Amino acid sequence: MEVTMIELSGTAYFWFIALGSIIGFIFGRAIKREGIPLVGNIIWGIAGSVISGSIGIILGLGDGLLFALAGTFAFLFLANVFHQHHKDDVEGEVNYGIHIKRKGV
Repeated sequence: MEVTMIELSGTAYFWFIALGSIIGFIFGRAIKREGIPLVGNIIWGIAGSVISGSIGIILGLGDGLLFALAGTFAFLFLANVFHQHHKDDVEGEVNYGIHIKRKGV
């Protein structure tokens, strides 16, 4: 019985890019305006899919698509969680409605 090792090829990269772009598009449409824009979600989805899928193949753990799927969600989650999208958040002019009054002033 011969064991064949899956290697990084153009076909693998095609599937990583396809998977990342589809998941990035779905993720971007689902969160709408609460994170990075739709194009950013697609780009980060592709980046996460290619990087994690390649790591999965290099380590010899399957065909890389499962790692690509997990990596895409991880990259998109981190990109959207750490994105400041409100003008007040970016400029630091957040008004929380708390007003401190000093006595005697």
